[in-house]
Amino acid sequence: MATNTPKKVAVMSYSPSSFLTVRVGIENPQEFLLHEAMVCASSKFFRRAMNGDWAEKAQRLVKLPEDDQKIFALYVNIVCTNEIIIGSAFDQDYPNHQYRIFSLVKLYVFAEKVQDKEAKNKTIETLLHCITKHSPVFAVDKDVKGFLPNAVAVQLMYENSLEGSCGRRLMADLWCDARTDILNESEGICKDFFVDLIR
Repeated sequence: MATNTPKKVAVMSYSPSSFLTVRVGIENPQEFLLHEAMVCASSKFFRRAMNGDWAEKAQRLVKLPEDDQKIFALYVNIVCTNEIIIGSAFDQDYPNHQYRIFSLVKLYVFAEKVQDKEAKNKTIETLLHCITKHSPVFAVDKDVKGFLPNAVAVQLMYENSLEGSCGRRLMADLWCDARTDILNESEGICKDFFVDLIR
């Protein structure tokens, strides 16, 4: 007869050695102090950086010189709260609807880079919320083009995500369902998007 063995629950340590610093940006870099267990539980990238014989582990410093500080701050919010703060503060930081969408696409791309599945899923959920909150009902007689991810956002997603990814599928599904024409903005958009659009 099988016995139920209680799961061991580890108590998180909050000693200084449990934290790591993430330095984001090149000019005027910003440093974020993160709990190692939390960020490593979310991200394969950080887990690998803090394991093995890497300089990052010894220094407890991960450098992300090419990344955007605001986008990383949104990512940290997901790691710590499993939410992306939207509402007045988010709208104030990202007042333009297309800028909001572009920033969320950048967040998805960052989550893809650090291999954080939960962050990617939360970003897709937030993108959908952001688009549906600001757009009229998708219908033939409605002009929804201005509410959908523009060509720049679509291109960023396709250049930085894998074939078949949720991010790519979302871009194609939104434009396909909208029954409006992205061909006018097609210059510069990779052909993979149009292949996905007609599937």
